[in-house]
Amino acid sequence: MAKRLVARSKPPKKLKKTAKSDVEQVAALYVQTRGVLVRAGRTLHDHVGSSLSAAGVQLQLLRMDVPAAEARIDEILRVLEGALDRVRELSHELCPSPAYRGGLNQALMRLAEQHASSGCRVEVEYSATAAVPAEIAAALYEAACEVVHQARQKGAARVGISVRGAGPVVLRIVDDGRKSGRARGWSVVRALASEQGLAFESSTGKSTIVCIRHAIRRTPRG
Repeated sequence: MAKRLVARSKPPKKLKKTAKSDVEQVAALYVQTRGVLVRAGRTLHDHVGSSLSAAGVQLQLLRMDVPAAEARIDEILRVLEGALDRVRELSHELCPSPAYRGGLNQALMRLAEQHASSGCRVEVEYSATAAVPAEIAAALYEAACEVVHQARQKGAARVGISVRGAGPVVLRIVDDGRKSGRARGWSVVRALASEQGLAFESSTGKSTIVCIRHAIRRTPRG
C-alpha cells in the first residue's frame, strides 16, 4: 500500500507576528502591574514601616517617663510590633526580588548558592562600577534567573554570570547546555527585558551566550 504523503506547511508570517504581538502585550501588562505592586511595597516599607517604628520608639520613651502606664504601653507595643511584622511581610510579598534589598551583586550570589546542590555550577563575577537603579537591578536579576533556568533545562553543567561596565552595564551569561530550542524559550524574557529598557542579545556557538545591556543615564554636569 502506498504511503500517503502529507505536506507540512509553515505557520503563516501573519500568525507569527500575531503571536509575537501577544507576547509583547502580555509583557507590557506584566511590567506595568508589577511596577504598581513594587511601588506599593516600597511605600509600605519606607513610609508606613518607618512611621510605625518611630511610634514604637516614642512609646518606649513614654514608658520610661510614665512608669505607672508601663503595662498598658507594653500591650500597645505588642500590638504595634505585630502590625510592623505584617507590614514587613506585605512589603516582601509585593517586592519579592532580593535585588531590591541587597542589590544586584548580592542577588546573583544568592542565585548561585541556590543552584549549588543542583548539579549545575553557577559562578558569578561582578566588576561593574556603575550604580544600578533598584528597578533595573530587579529586571536584570529576573532575566538572569530565567536564562539560568533555561540553561538547566538544557542540561547545562556550568553557567558563568558576569556583570561589567562603568557606563552601559552588561550582564553576560554563558552556559554549556544543549542549544536547540533556546530562542523559543527566551521569547518571554526577551519581551520583558525590552519593556524595561534592556537590550537582550544571544548567540549559540561552542557555548550559548546571552548578553543583557542597560545604559546608565549620567547626570549632566552643570
